Amino acid sequence: MKKKGQRGFSGLILIIVVAVVLAGGIGWYVYTNQIKQQPIAQNLFPTQTVAEKGVLRVGETIDEDGLAADTKEFQPFIDYLVSKLGDKGYTKGEFVGVKTVSEMAQLVREEKIDIIIDSAFPVYVVGKLAGAVPIADRWKGGAQIYHSAIFVKQNSPVKTLDDLKGKMLAFDSTTSTVGYFLPKAELIKQGYTVTQKNKPTDACQPTEICYTFVHASVYETVAKGITPAGAESELEIDGYFKDKIKDYRVISRSLDIYRFLVATNGNMDPNLQNEIKNILFTLDATPAGRKILDSFAQTAKFTSIESTDAVYGVIKDLSSLIEDEIVRQ
Repeated sequence: MKKKGQRGFSGLILIIVVAVVLAGGIGWYVYTNQIKQQPIAQNLFPTQTVAEKGVLRVGETIDEDGLAADTKEFQPFIDYLVSKLGDKGYTKGEFVGVKTVSEMAQLVREEKIDIIIDSAFPVYVVGKLAGAVPIADRWKGGAQIYHSAIFVKQNSPVKTLDDLKGKMLAFDSTTSTVGYFLPKAELIKQGYTVTQKNKPTDACQPTEICYTFVHASVYETVAKGITPAGAESELEIDGYFKDKIKDYRVISRSLDIYRFLVATNGNMDPNLQNEIKNILFTLDATPAGRKILDSFAQTAKFTSIESTDAVYGVIKDLSSLIEDEIVRQ
């Protein structure tokens, strides 16, 4: 039988235990409720913030030159646009470089990108996924249209596309229109099995045409014999090799497409969209405008487009052939 002092001591211990449990429970309740009430962190695009009023954001998928070079190319042009849109409340312009087309689409949906200036394939996909509206054709490098070409060395035994079976192609990146989308889609359209590999030395079955992404090194990869063939814009192939172009030949060409497109967020006010069109279409009419165009990768001018069917043409027709790639990006 417990003594009175022992019963008192036991009761005190019980009270302390209950108090600790209650305190812990209350603390956990407060903590979990605080967590529930806090906004979920958006880690998909850590460099982006919620769209600020008065900031015009122009986006592009980052090319082989990298973010710093792309920003340097775009910023003077963006600043010029902002200077002409002061009456619309814009005071600042920013370049938004993204790594994938799906990232671009999400930022457009979240209204964190106002204008897209990119090649036809990324613009088409963003239009499909996020409702971007094409408004102009950019004559980048002075060219209104261009096409993809698969090229080899002049002395290569590869004479036709059939000769590429069991061999490796060098592609640029998943966001490249002429260095990936067009040549791959055309090969599939013609009935070839086209398989991605991690590196140029990977085994390739004799019944398939294999490819690997080498980004800015497409020309070097073919020149050094790392892969027997590569795909890029024929304009850029000529520009890269210059007087040595005679040492190479093209074995396949795609149809022509628009060089670069300008599209706006689908939610943009029509009056603002028309104002932007007017600025773009008159840039080449003044010395100041022509100076901006020249600094913008030697853009000759911007011209209007009639319809999305005419804009996308072969891109729209071929997109279903690589739907998996579009969805995965």
